[in-house]
Amino acid sequence: MQPLPAIVELCRLPGWGTTIVVPNDASSMTAVTALSRNSIRSARIALITLTAINLLNYLDRYLIAGIVGPLKEHFNASNADIGLLTSVFLVTYLLAAPIFGALAQSMSRTLILAGGVLIWSMATMGSGLTNTLIQLFILRALVGVGEAAYSTVGPAMLVDHYQPSRRPLALSIFYTAIPVGAALSYIASGVISEHWGWRAVFLAGGIPGLGLAIVCFFLRDPQRGQSDAVPTTSRSKTEPTSIMTSISILARNRDFLISTGGYIAFTFAFGALAVWMPYYLQKVQGWSVEKSTITFGIIVVSSGLLGTLGGGWVAQKMGGSSRSCMKLCGICMAIAAPTSLVALYCDNHLLAMTGLFISSLFSFATQGPVNAVILNSVTAPLRPFAIGSSVLLIHALGDVPSPWLIGVISDSDWGMPIAMSLIPIAMAISCVIWLIAGRRC
Repeated sequence: MQPLPAIVELCRLPGWGTTIVVPNDASSMTAVTALSRNSIRSARIALITLTAINLLNYLDRYLIAGIVGPLKEHFNASNADIGLLTSVFLVTYLLAAPIFGALAQSMSRTLILAGGVLIWSMATMGSGLTNTLIQLFILRALVGVGEAAYSTVGPAMLVDHYQPSRRPLALSIFYTAIPVGAALSYIASGVISEHWGWRAVFLAGGIPGLGLAIVCFFLRDPQRGQSDAVPTTSRSKTEPTSIMTSISILARNRDFLISTGGYIAFTFAFGALAVWMPYYLQKVQGWSVEKSTITFGIIVVSSGLLGTLGGGWVAQKMGGSSRSCMKLCGICMAIAAPTSLVALYCDNHLLAMTGLFISSLFSFATQGPVNAVILNSVTAPLRPFAIGSSVLLIHALGDVPSPWLIGVISDSDWGMPIAMSLIPIAMAISCVIWLIAGRRC
C-alpha cells in the first residue's frame, strides 16, 4: 500500500478501539451500522478540522521569520532582539501548555480549543497595530498562550478516534500542517511584506482564525480512551489526576522521557533553522527577501508533505510500536544531520538547496512517529498533560534558547556561519538518543 491510498483508507475506516458485538436481529444491526457510520464521519471531520486549525497555528507561528528584515529596520532591532521575540512567544507557549493539559482532564476540550484559537488570532491581528518592540513582545506572548491551548488538546482528541496502530499515520496527517503552514507563512509574509508592508502580514495571518474558532464549538469531543487497545476504566476516563501525581507518573515513564529527550535536540535544531534560514540566505548568499522566503517555503512544503506523510506510512507498515517508531526517527536524523551541513556550507546553490530538501524531508518524517510514542506512553486521561509537558520540555530546552543563541553568536565576531553550525550538531544528538530508544523501548 502506497502512502496516498493509505491516507484514503485511514479517512474511510479509522479503526475504532471499541469492540462492537454483532447482533442477530435486523434492528440492532441497523443501529450498529448507524453508530459505525457516525464514528467514521466524526473521525473524518476531526482529522480534517484539526489539521486545518493546526495549519493556521504554524502559519501564525512563523510569520516573524519571513519579515525579519522589515522588523529590524522599523524597530531598529538587532539579531538578538529578533531571536528574543521568537523566544518570548515560546516561553508563554511552553509555560501555558501543561496548565491547559491539566485543565483538559476535566473541562470541555472543544471549549479549550475555541478559546485558544480566538486568543492567538486576536493577538496576531493586534501585532500589526503595534508601535514599539515592547508592544510586539507582549502580543506575541499572548499568541503563545492561545497556541498552547490548542496544541495540547488537539492531538489528544484526535488519537481518541484511532487505534494505536493507526495513530502514527493519523498524527502524520495532522502534522503535515507544520510544513504547509510554515511554507505558506514564509511565502505569504514575504510577498505581502514586499507589497503592503509588515503590518499587513499580521492582519492577514489573524483573520482566518476568527472563523475557525467558531467551527471548534461544533466538533464532537470523543470519549477519552475510546479507541485504546486496552479500554480505560470508567473511573479513569472521568476522574482527573492531580498535577503532582501526573508529574510523578511521567517522571518514571521511560518511553516518555527518552522520546522527549530526542525531541528536545530535534526542536533546538529545527526551530533555529526555521527562524534563521531565510535571513541566512539573504545575508550569506545575497538573496532578496522575496526570493529567500519563497525558495525556503517551497522546500519546506514539498519536503514536509512527503516527509511527514511518508514517515507516518512507514511507521504504520512497521507496526506502529514505540520501538519501531523510535528506530525510524533515529535513522531519519542520521540522514538529516549530514545533509544539513551541505545546505549550510556548500557554495553551489543547487547542491545547497538539495541538501536542505533532503535534511528537511527526513526531519519531518519524525513528527508523526515521535508524537505517537509520547501519546501512547500514557493512559487516555494523561494524554493532554503528557503533550503539554512534552511541549514545555522541547521548547524550554529546544527552540526557546536556540534562535536567541544563534542571534547572539551571529552578532559576535564569530558570525552567522559559525552560529548556524549548532543546527547539525543538535540533529546528531537527537539521532543518537532516538537510536538508543529504538533498542530499549
